[in-house]
Amino acid sequence: MYKIYAFLKRNPNLSHDEYRAGHVGYHCGQSRRLKNIRGYLVNVWANEPLRDKVGPWLDEVTHNAPDGFLDIWDGFPEVYFDDRLSWTEARTVEPTRAMADGLVIDPDWDLGDSPHLFRPSPDDPTKFCAHHLHMLEYVALPVRRPEFKLTKIMHFFKRRADLEEAEFTRIWAQEYLPLAASMPNLRGYIGNLRDPDQEAALHGFFAPDDWVFTAEGSAERQAFCSLWDGASELFFNRATDFAEARQAPRLTGQLDELERQLFAASWYVEVDENLIVNPNRDPAPGFYFR
Repeated sequence: MYKIYAFLKRNPNLSHDEYRAGHVGYHCGQSRRLKNIRGYLVNVWANEPLRDKVGPWLDEVTHNAPDGFLDIWDGFPEVYFDDRLSWTEARTVEPTRAMADGLVIDPDWDLGDSPHLFRPSPDDPTKFCAHHLHMLEYVALPVRRPEFKLTKIMHFFKRRADLEEAEFTRIWAQEYLPLAASMPNLRGYIGNLRDPDQEAALHGFFAPDDWVFTAEGSAERQAFCSLWDGASELFFNRATDFAEARQAPRLTGQLDELERQLFAASWYVEVDENLIVNPNRDPAPGFYFR
């Protein structure tokens, strides 16, 4: 699978809740029509800080969290495609719709709301600013979704500078992930490492004159990526289940030790996940499908 995180900052004319309503309630109706999309989730940071739900214990597993991290973004979609080519070709949205005259071009297919919903580009107000990043996904525990909304917690982390990337990946993938995914009451655990190539998701998808390739866009992306190297997705019935699971006596000491060995920074953010297209990681069929 080819997986993209797209970190988005709301238009300054909107509140965080207005952004949430516009993105989830309206924008997704268009963006879910990207061709050959295999999965689509939209995550918006929760209004209530996670610490308020689980208590000061959270400070024990939080180290060097960057100041103002949630000021950089309001939400980030996750989109899945079979490969990079499918991603780069997805910019052409399927424009047809069944109407009285049959399958015709939908006059409303191009909503044009992006610069009004997201932070607009300073050079071209018809475009918007965002950080699209290719993520390398490790499914440690497939998500089991009940008939109610799950609590989703993002674990952001930064690799220790004295640990080589290959060694970090080996320990993280082979030791840390299996151990963390064995926490009790987990509904799912997906690990993600950010592609070291910060422009991997950009070429072929964005025009050469897009904001992402400007000096400002590049500088902002580099600064943002300098804060973290990966992010894991943890799913529980409720936030208190996370607190109990992370403090399980058989696990907490081992996880603490591995995190000291691996991470220069480690912190947690609760997000409201909106499932738009359920990720399908099976081999693609030989036809266009949704």
